[in-house]
Amino acid sequence: MSMNIARSIRSLAGIGFAAATLFSASVSAHTVWLQPDSTPGVYRVYFGGHAGKLESYPAVKLKSAEAYDASGKRIDMIRTDAADGVRLRPAREPALIAMHYENGIWARTPEGRSVNKTMDAVPGSKQATNAVKYHKTVLQWTPFVTQALGQPFEVTPLDARAPRAGEPLRVRVTIDGKPAAGIRIGRDEEGSEGVTDADGVTSFVPTKGFNKLWSGQRTKVSGNREFTEFSYEYLFGFYAE
Repeated sequence: MSMNIARSIRSLAGIGFAAATLFSASVSAHTVWLQPDSTPGVYRVYFGGHAGKLESYPAVKLKSAEAYDASGKRIDMIRTDAADGVRLRPAREPALIAMHYENGIWARTPEGRSVNKTMDAVPGSKQATNAVKYHKTVLQWTPFVTQALGQPFEVTPLDARAPRAGEPLRVRVTIDGKPAAGIRIGRDEEGSEGVTDADGVTSFVPTKGFNKLWSGQRTKVSGNREFTEFSYEYLFGFYAE
């Protein structure tokens, strides 16, 4: 990672919780992502909630967090679960951190509220979503980051060169390791930046600074008492000069 990129990413740590709320203020989706913490070498897990607000959440929903070096080798990482969220401290400088987050099943009540219960546990409910989320943050742009990790729903950049603001970045979306056509991508959880082609490929034009590329898919489910829809969401975070 160049010194400029490193300094710019670390400078985000000083922005703090209030600015993170601004980053998510225009969104309505629920995704999970990383930002540098105020402590050097530590990254904090954030979650975007209803009406674009950051929400507190049970740390148990973060099922995995893995760090990799520039060659793709796994790095040991200390995870700290606290009342204000999860913090991750890699043993050494990572190139990439990946996460898997399960938000659970959310049923819609007859009054229109969402509750974290299965549909059959909510009297009168006729709709519920089972929400699973995945994430990557790229901290060093190396050829390794263009390799898929094998996440069930995954966004992988195809260009080994570090992204630059205003220049399209090609990405591939895969589901169970296979290219997925017709999947939307967007900026900051708004899916209006592009749609994948038959090879699962589309382009995203980054802006200067930290970018959050969103992608997602919702699939109807029939014959299930607990939920009527399965949701994948992805947040791919990276810095562009």
